[in-house]
Amino acid sequence: MSIQDRLDKAGIIIPTMADIYGQNPSGARYITHRAVGETLYLTGTCAAKDGAPFMTGILGEDLTVEQGYQAARQAALCNLGVLRHAIGDLERVVQFVQLVGHINSGLGFTEQPRVLNGASDLFLEVFGDKAWSTRAAIGCRGIAVNHSVELILTVQYDGGPVTEAITRGSFAGDG
Repeated sequence: MSIQDRLDKAGIIIPTMADIYGQNPSGARYITHRAVGETLYLTGTCAAKDGAPFMTGILGEDLTVEQGYQAARQAALCNLGVLRHAIGDLERVVQFVQLVGHINSGLGFTEQPRVLNGASDLFLEVFGDKAWSTRAAIGCRGIAVNHSVELILTVQYDGGPVTEAITRGSFAGDG
């Protein structure tokens, strides 16, 4: 079954780049992705929906594990939007290499791995065994715009053409 068939069967809609990067309230300077050989590195992606931050807050204080799971799932969908933008066809993914999740955590919150499962489960649902990767679920205190989750994804792809990265933020030294 193709990846698009899996997405359609599950009713999963990947957000557009406008939904993901339509705003930059953090003011951060970054590019959306970088290809090195057959490895594609995606910039940190937070949960966004309809062009706005989704399920913000601190796990263990403002949000439950289940809400964090949903935020991680939405952030993973945003990763897929960036991935699709970068390589066009998701079938070009050879395998996932690494998933790092930063979880905005309250004092004493220790369920970061269960929160990050929201992303891992989505990737496995869509890509099957290709989505098994190394991963780290890191608790932190504070993510820009009070996001609850930020994901960093690295994948191996077929090495073909990659779309030019989108640059966000400006630098006073430019030009």
